[in-house]
Amino acid sequence: MKLFFLFSVGSVLLAQAVPVNRNPPPTALPNVEDITAGVQALEQSLPAGVGKSAAPMPKDFKPRTDVPLSPTAAAAVAASQQWGSQTNIPAAGADGRVLYSYGAGMPTVVCAPLRVCIVEMEPGEKIVGEPHIGDAVRWNVAPAIYGEGPQATALIVLKPQAPGLDTNMLITTDRRAYYLRLISKPTDYIARIAFAYPDDDQHRWQRHLAEQRATEVENRPEVLPAMIAVEKMHFDYRIAGGDEHLRPLRVFDDGAKTYIQMPPAIEHMEAPVLLVIGTDGQGTMTNYRVQQQTYIVDRLFDRARLVLGAGKKAQKVEISRAGKE
Repeated sequence: MKLFFLFSVGSVLLAQAVPVNRNPPPTALPNVEDITAGVQALEQSLPAGVGKSAAPMPKDFKPRTDVPLSPTAAAAVAASQQWGSQTNIPAAGADGRVLYSYGAGMPTVVCAPLRVCIVEMEPGEKIVGEPHIGDAVRWNVAPAIYGEGPQATALIVLKPQAPGLDTNMLITTDRRAYYLRLISKPTDYIARIAFAYPDDDQHRWQRHLAEQRATEVENRPEVLPAMIAVEKMHFDYRIAGGDEHLRPLRVFDDGAKTYIQMPPAIEHMEAPVLLVIGTDGQGTMTNYRVQQQTYIVDRLFDRARLVLGAGKKAQKVEISRAGKE
């Protein structure tokens, strides 16, 4: 359609046709029912099993949340639970530490909201990687360290966001792996836990004894009996009790000191303690030293006893001078 407009220029009227374009009326959008019908028609036109919706889920359907265990797996779970339930009684340590024995059951860290709890490693031990925690959302975990040099001590700082939480955590270091249980209470908490290492202490003690024995071997006299005058030696001693590793090979004195020569195996085992038996039948300590395999006692005695261990399980060897039994 064309409309005509009149323009006045001076006294002259001009008529000019100006075309005006109109947009077509909007097309109505299909409703939901039409779309659904189209989808159903498309599905019906496809081959069986292609593009069709799955069968509706039964109302009583419940997804499986547990898996049956084989006898082997059940035994493994029982063994793990037994270790985790072992009684690992803590002890009071220095500077507010609560000491757990490493490896003797699962240690438990009790913490509370708005409180900071610390898990302390052995001095010089380095944490490897990030700790793994079962509930990383509601527990805040951060590393820390104090001290310098080879004795610097690594820490794990814990803080729960709510009470009533129960999870576990794994900490890996360059020496060992720590597996802990974490519990949050409304107000109860343990400020600082650390560990005692009985196996490591025993190994260190064994190394110390080995080094001590090596030093004694280096500093020992070349020949002990050669310094003793033959005419002063007295060999008439009786030996009773004990096994072959604990029984002396011979006992003698030079009139001033007594010498107890032990089997060679004594250098590779714990040495028994020597007690001198008095007239009251009680054993008392006396001055002596051990060189090579020989006890050198700085006195004479009528009766003595070698004792290894304590209590009813202690092993004993009786030594008596002839005529003084």
